[in-house]
Amino acid sequence: MSTATRQHQQDVSLGLYLDLGLDPHAAEHSDVDRDDANLQHHLTGDRGGSTASSTGSHTQTEQMADVVQQMQQMEVSASDNSDSVEANGVDFRNTPDAAANNAYSSAASTTTDATWDFLTNTAQMFERTPELTEIIAADIRRGYDMQGYRWSGYELQKQMYMSYRRDVYPQYQSVPHNVQKVRRGANCVDSTASYYDFRYSTTGNDYKCEINHFQLRNLVWATSSYDVFYWHSDGVQCWNPWLRTNKCVLEWGHMPKAFKLSAMSVDDGFVFVGDYRGRYCLKPLRDGSDPVAGSLSQIPDDEDIVNHLTPMRSSGGAYQVLVAQNKGHIRCFNVERLKVVSDIEFKWAVNSTAVTASGSLACVVGDSCEGLLTDPRQNYRTIAQLCGHMDYSFTCAFSPDERLVATGNQDTSTRVYDIRWPQQALATLCGYIGAVRSVKFSPCGRYLLTAEPADYLHVYETSTFGNAQDIEFMGEVAGAVFSPDANCLFVGISDSIHECGLVEFTSSTTAGADTIGDMWL
Repeated sequence: MSTATRQHQQDVSLGLYLDLGLDPHAAEHSDVDRDDANLQHHLTGDRGGSTASSTGSHTQTEQMADVVQQMQQMEVSASDNSDSVEANGVDFRNTPDAAANNAYSSAASTTTDATWDFLTNTAQMFERTPELTEIIAADIRRGYDMQGYRWSGYELQKQMYMSYRRDVYPQYQSVPHNVQKVRRGANCVDSTASYYDFRYSTTGNDYKCEINHFQLRNLVWATSSYDVFYWHSDGVQCWNPWLRTNKCVLEWGHMPKAFKLSAMSVDDGFVFVGDYRGRYCLKPLRDGSDPVAGSLSQIPDDEDIVNHLTPMRSSGGAYQVLVAQNKGHIRCFNVERLKVVSDIEFKWAVNSTAVTASGSLACVVGDSCEGLLTDPRQNYRTIAQLCGHMDYSFTCAFSPDERLVATGNQDTSTRVYDIRWPQQALATLCGYIGAVRSVKFSPCGRYLLTAEPADYLHVYETSTFGNAQDIEFMGEVAGAVFSPDANCLFVGISDSIHECGLVEFTSSTTAGADTIGDMWL
């Protein structure tokens, strides 16, 4: 074990005791029972001195000691991993490109499995169960969170649990790098701002967003404030948060056999989805026509995952979808002609694309530490490179005024570039828990939304990138998106441990949003 890791392990243990107001050297003192009683008081939330369970084999004090010990063991396990980068404090897997993009199991090592077991055990230790399946703003004021858990009187437990998740969440890396080095170069941000207020959420299996590939999290789309599309085990669903209704617009049974969805887009009255074999399925929404399916290449390929879909208009006004694929291709699919009209090949897997509204500029990111600014009108000729990231990028977006471009990376950072001077990032923004899987500019251009793989969204103001709003919850992020008028923000939560569902926020500057939301119940 390195000196740095040993010191970090000691800091974790010391921090747990100090957070609880206990003596960190209590085990060496004769008044251990007094500190145990104090710890029991904190964990039970002062419920008349009663214990959580009179028949359990361990008291909550002993359970908490086990938690501290597990945290220490996991730090040791991460430090002993030969693939770890010194001072990362995370499990590192440098798998081949094909395996990195096609098999989550290759990244789910023994250490990662132990991490998830630990998170599950910790959640069970707190014995929290959701009490509500529909939550409105008034419930938040009564002590509930957006997932229906009541934390009033148990704030310390939640704070500790979220801290555990941040410390042990598995960080997947494709290129060896030091996360702390990335964070040291990030902008200083005041994260106490409030731009969007919680309005409504609904939970349960009917609203569970499915994630088929752990790196691809662009599975929530909004065509209006009352039409939110997401991927469900039954197919593509459309949720209306105002009427509290939900309907399936593209059933899984209507898709090709063994269709495993990896990407989706919804725009201009069409639902377009892609799968792991380079196939697609298209469904018009307005006329009720039957779905149309096919392959983007002549022969379906098990390794040619559709990583991202970008709806766009051609210079002649035709509706098209730009398809980013894992074998290094960008294919432009004409929806009206049901035909691939152009095919551009890159040297690495293309993970995401973005195109300006004018169609004059495109951003291409993938299995490379550098992103590309290209010209779609000249077969995506490279104009400039976007440098600074230390790992692969999986998301990118342009600002509405076409002046800024943002890229989200597995090095835990979002970098924002001014396209007039792309040689150096204008801002470097870091989160808390892991890779940046989704970035979106609001249609009004005032905000930049970044989504981590779990637990956190960040809404930055774009004038200086010095202020932000942090949105915290428990679970994997399937997708996050603004409504076209920028008045709403939608999040899809998918998790096997905690309650999952769909969450709606409304702009803090939208008058009466909170009152209107409460009127619907």
